[in-house]
Amino acid sequence: MSGRPEEQDSWDAGHLGCGELVIELRQRLRRMPGQVLKVIAHDPAAPVDLPAWCRMTSNELLGSDADTKSFWIRSKANWT
Repeated sequence: MSGRPEEQDSWDAGHLGCGELVIELRQRLRRMPGQVLKVIAHDPAAPVDLPAWCRMTSNELLGSDADTKSFWIRSKANWT
């Protein structure tokens, strides 16, 4: 990805699997509506799971970098 978004926070999720990863991710994003979180995820399924989760939850995946296993996600503004 060229031109990485500027993140307001970052989180190294390590090797958390999809279930644990998205539960923690949801909690973190809820605390920062409209802001960008950089997530580093080493789970082999993350490149498929994180974009799908973003689509299902209306959070915006701004980009990713396979080399660094990084994902930039903009938290949705309305967490009702």
